[in-house]
Amino acid sequence: MTIIEQLKKELKENPAYRDNLISSIVKFEIDSGYPNSNVRDKISGPLSDLLFMGENFTKKLENGILINFTYNSKIAREFLLSNPSIPDHVWEPQTTKLLLHFSKNAKNVVIAGAYFGDQAILIANNIKSEGGLCHAFEPNKNNSDLIKHNAELNQLQNILVNNFALWNKSGEKLVFEGEDALASTKLADSNYNNALITLSIDDYIEDENISSLDLLMIDVEGSEFKVIEGAQQSIKKHKPVIVFETHSLYDDWSKGLENSPSVTFFKALGYEIFAVREFHQNIDTKQMPIELLSPENTFCETPPHHGFNMLAVPKKELVDNNLFRIVKNLSPKLILTKNSELFFPSKF
Repeated sequence: MTIIEQLKKELKENPAYRDNLISSIVKFEIDSGYPNSNVRDKISGPLSDLLFMGENFTKKLENGILINFTYNSKIAREFLLSNPSIPDHVWEPQTTKLLLHFSKNAKNVVIAGAYFGDQAILIANNIKSEGGLCHAFEPNKNNSDLIKHNAELNQLQNILVNNFALWNKSGEKLVFEGEDALASTKLADSNYNNALITLSIDDYIEDENISSLDLLMIDVEGSEFKVIEGAQQSIKKHKPVIVFETHSLYDDWSKGLENSPSVTFFKALGYEIFAVREFHQNIDTKQMPIELLSPENTFCETPPHHGFNMLAVPKKELVDNNLFRIVKNLSPKLILTKNSELFFPSKF
């Protein structure tokens, strides 16, 4: 048994030691200037990966929701090392606020790429009193089982977990590329035996006789536009608010974000579309408005392996309130360690 394996064994057998160590790591980060320093990327994050990778945790949110998760991604790392220790979200604070705002009074919310329920559980909890349903799609069986477990943990009976891969048409065969939260899908060879069977949102809405679609979130690591294509009829009919990730490797920004396929698609349907300025981490943004950028005024010179979230609304009046602020000529990536105001919040 290696030293790391021995340490992991001791920490697993002594939860109090593990909790104290996590608290000490977070204190070290704060003392070292985090989040304005890169200490998590260089020291505390790699250390946590060594000690906790593959381990299971349960963490409470500010509203009392319990989230069980496996430490196997940056999302899990950020959640585990949150400050405050009981945060109000799991991942991407501004997107979480946005989703909770637009899911108020929703009857049907669809989430494509629900992971372990980091957003789906919060949304289901947010809409349960009004009888709303959260339709969560997660093709990874381990993750979809975690969503079910988290629903049971919080006594949520209004989340429907679908272990399917959403696509632009039903009945296709897909395979995973990559791992866990960063895993994407591609069409499988006809001889591949363990392929995922696809489903389109349009077919799901029709087959399940769903009378409305109020909010649609899509985060499927590069297959977003395929999912959008498979939801065209539902989008045209129900005019939902849509949050989706865009990525330069899959959504061509070379002629400007305003000319990318996704933006062009939504503008043709009469939607207003914005880039969402976001921290890709767990950070407290309670006092910060959700900053939005029009595609024409979005600074997109981010590294090629990075994407960001977009918001499409059927009418601009939906973002004309104090929760949102329209800004110009900034990056959608909020990165406090960058030596440039392009990546800083305009107000924090």
